[in-house]
Amino acid sequence: MRCKAIATLLGFALISSNPALAAFPDPNILTIEDEAHKGPDKYPVDALRSRYQNVEIETRTPWSKEGEIVIFRGPKIADVLREHGLDAGRSVQFIAYDNFTSEITLEEIEKYNPIFAIDRACQDADRTSGRCMPGQDFTPLSPEEQGPIFLVWPYEDLPAAYVPARNSIWVWFVVSVRQSL
Repeated sequence: MRCKAIATLLGFALISSNPALAAFPDPNILTIEDEAHKGPDKYPVDALRSRYQNVEIETRTPWSKEGEIVIFRGPKIADVLREHGLDAGRSVQFIAYDNFTSEITLEEIEKYNPIFAIDRACQDADRTSGRCMPGQDFTPLSPEEQGPIFLVWPYEDLPAAYVPARNSIWVWFVVSVRQSL
């Protein structure tokens, strides 16, 4: 019994001391882990709106209903990577709130220009429900919409072989980005 307790504590200590395995406490903060800075940089969603140029992608996702197109808005992933010196390797890892990790090549990012989607265009139903006020064009992504930070690609530009083989590039609840080992 005592050995089992010690093994459990040791396992917990190893997991919690390893940043690659530790959970991120807040899905509203994007952590950029790079070696160029003393510690990781953290961006609340509002900082992603104000610090970077936000662009729009009008697209569907692999899980959209037929004909459903959404206009997403957020900073280009390439811009964020460049600022943090993560654009020089071969690939980067995107970590979700549940520690799901997707490795994406820089070539894919350069070629298809995905974004960290943090908003989507308001729709009539949003105005009716009060989620969007008159004159408001965008609303933050909710958890039900894969927010607050969702890695979005221009679906129609992706090769047909990517769906469903590379659906893992559509990471939702993104909380961290780091250089691949």
